[in-house]
Amino acid sequence: MRRLFRVVLAAAAMSAAMSAAAFADGWTQEGSTWVYYTNGYKVTNEWKTSKDGGYYYLDGSGNMAVNAFVDDDRFVGSDGRMVTSSWRQIDSKWYYFDGSGKMIRDKSKQINGVYYFFDVDGAMATGWVQDGSGNWYYCDPADGHSYTNVWKNLVPSEEMNIDDTDDDVFMSADGSYWFYFQSTGKLAAATDETYKEFTINGNRYAFDRYGRMMTGWVKLKDTVPVIAGYKFYNNDASIGAFGAAHTGWLSILPPEKEETFGNEVVWYYFDTKGVPYYGTDVSTGDDDETLLVKLKRITKNGKTNTFLFNDLGNPVYGLRKVQRTDGTQTSMYFGTKAESCLQLGEKNITEADGTTWPYHYESNGYGTNGVKNGKLYYMGKLQKAIDNSYAYYTVNGKTYLVNKSGSLVKKLNTKKDPGEVDYRSNAEGIRDGGTADVEAPLVPEFNMTDRQ
Repeated sequence: MRRLFRVVLAAAAMSAAMSAAAFADGWTQEGSTWVYYTNGYKVTNEWKTSKDGGYYYLDGSGNMAVNAFVDDDRFVGSDGRMVTSSWRQIDSKWYYFDGSGKMIRDKSKQINGVYYFFDVDGAMATGWVQDGSGNWYYCDPADGHSYTNVWKNLVPSEEMNIDDTDDDVFMSADGSYWFYFQSTGKLAAATDETYKEFTINGNRYAFDRYGRMMTGWVKLKDTVPVIAGYKFYNNDASIGAFGAAHTGWLSILPPEKEETFGNEVVWYYFDTKGVPYYGTDVSTGDDDETLLVKLKRITKNGKTNTFLFNDLGNPVYGLRKVQRTDGTQTSMYFGTKAESCLQLGEKNITEADGTTWPYHYESNGYGTNGVKNGKLYYMGKLQKAIDNSYAYYTVNGKTYLVNKSGSLVKKLNTKKDPGEVDYRSNAEGIRDGGTADVEAPLVPEFNMTDRQ
């Protein structure tokens, strides 16, 4: 019995030794799969590394997982290795796993210098994408990269809930609009119900709150005068870069939404930023339109001339009442509607009431006030006798005697008693006695801007 007992013990010891040898710690292949032993037992539901530095997952049965998600955030490939810093297409969708093997989800990520968006399930997004702040992006339908620094003609997302009542938006026949995506991929757009301007490749463009490129007249802000808040964005490539703020001269209809601007084609001039030139009307009450003198030297049709703009943004023409910086007022003449530029020297001008009258303008454009070439002028208008052969007019504090042609009358009745004659003047044509009354100056009949 004792000998039999020793034989049984020896057999048990040998079996234990053989079991330990069969299940040595580490990786071992069992059939078509790999397993990992620790202290003779299979490891389950745990990650283990291999000599290649990769991570591998042992499932609930201890078998190495392949082609499967682990913990919903990581994925192992056909070789069982955890996917890191790379793309994987799974069930026709693309996913990206970072350096730790974690799936990127519900955010954007820059990969090899390109931005991509991923939904809450981690699938790469394509088409329109809106982030948590309400900003819009667009991801290429083919490879998912986020568009950056590029124009795209696209049909907007239905989720934008676009109001289609704005006539200033250029829409293609298929319902698409022009959009611009900035360097971050963010859609260029206004943040409220107004419009916002962006400078793109040296040109200025306006976008609404949906990111749609605007064309035609666009009111960017409320200003006085109203035209100062407008810009015109080219609605035809023949007048400049399509959609860009126009610069230079342009003959167009005024802003349709401003009823007082009229409905006739008129000229405008836009500076290098697209802001229209405009003037300031300082008249009050029932006064004639009176423009501050803010002259502009501009080339038009190959000729450089001097222009004055009204508060509607149009170059004025005809006989105009102006106010100097010192507050004094006079006239300036800007020729016919076709000319609309400053005129100098002697002119026969048809006034607003249809009367043609001689005028004279100095080299600075202001109407002559005083004596010029032997004739008397007030605010540029020739002063002459109307009802009698002679007339007294006071200009610049001096009272002069003139005849029916407006010429100064000198040394008239100098030998007669000053109180016994109607008119009397000295050698300079200045009144020297006489009983006739001083007449009110002949004032210009000014042209004014037509307003609706």
